[in-house]
Formats: sequence, C-alpha cells, structure tokens
Amino acid sequence: MSYKLVVGLGNPGSEYAETRHNMGFMLLEKFLNGHRPERWEKVHICNSYCYVGSFAGTKLILQLPQTFMNNSGTAVAKLMRQEKIEPSEVIVAYDDMDLEPGRLRIRRNGASGGHHGIDSIIAELGGNGNFTRLRLGIGHGRETIDHVLSKFSESEKATVDATLATGCKALEMLLRCGVAKAMNEYNSWSYQTPDEVTDKAKETEKDQ
Repeated sequence: MSYKLVVGLGNPGSEYAETRHNMGFMLLEKFLNGHRPERWEKVHICNSYCYVGSFAGTKLILQLPQTFMNNSGTAVAKLMRQEKIEPSEVIVAYDDMDLEPGRLRIRRNGASGGHHGIDSIIAELGGNGNFTRLRLGIGHGRETIDHVLSKFSESEKATVDATLATGCKALEMLLRCGVAKAMNEYNSWSYQTPDEVTDKAKETEKDQ
C-alpha cells in the first residue's frame, strides 16, 4: 500500500523555528524545497498547513500541524478522516531524544517512546499506532523541556544539515520503495565529520 500523507511534527510560531522539537517541520520544508515547491498547492485545513501535490506519480499530502506538539493528533486524525487515509498510509517525521544527533531511524509502527506528539496521534487514532515513523536524533539534555525547545548551536549546524539531507533521502526511499528497503538502507546511518571520514579512509588503507 502506498503512502498518502507525510506529517512533520513541530510547534508553530517564529519563536520555535529552528528548535530541536521542530525537526519534523524542518525535514518537510527541506523535502518540499527539493521537489519543485511551486507545483505543490498550499492550503490551510484541519488546523494545519498542508502542501498537496504528487510524488512518484501518486497524490501526496505534506502536513505541518499548527496545534502545538502535544495536540498534534487532533490535526492529523482530522485530516486522515477527511481524506479517508488509513494509518498504514501515513509517515510521521519527528525529533527523538533517544537517538544521538547525526542519527536517524525508521520504524514501521509501535509505541510512542515518550514523545508527546506521537502520544497524541496514537490517542486520536483510538490507540492505533500502525503508522511509519522517521525519527531524527537530537540527543538528551539536562532538562528535557529546555533541551527540546532550544535552538541548535553553530557548532551543531553541520550535523543538523547532514541529518536533514539524509532524512530527505530516506523519506524519498520510503515513498518510492517502501519501509523495508528504507530501514535497511538508513537505520545504520550516522553523520561523520570530515576528519572522521579522513581517519576512516586512512584506517582502510592500512588494512589493505
């Protein structure tokens, strides 16, 4: 079954832009900008900004709920009912503290892992967690709320950019090839600095 809806989770408002909790928003915005944004129709429906277009010959909706993170499920479930979309036809992209920065993970379904946005979606779907997740690592901070609502530092920019770029490739593979192939390709990915790449190349040369 093909995917019909991709949801990016985050908080609305300029004060939350570029914060760790908005990685889902950031991913969808980058994905859209890389796929001829002028061909997507922007609409404000179901308490969300939605971009309606097509990908790989299939109609696709990109949804950015404007309900704040903890109530994301209200907007997502409303849109799913309106468009007659099943949970198995949905991908949700969001930040994950259980993954280190520079990592991402694709998962078929399951529990929320403590993420309040995912909690809200599952609750609004009557306990149905049968949707695909694209989790983007942000790591842990001393205080959870302060950490997720903080902006990335300049030193983290390269890691964030690489994670979003790879996340877009993972999303493309999910849409084109399905969850099994995308998991196999990207669940082991981790960002490496230029120095780490150089050191690894040197180690490989020594082993040969």
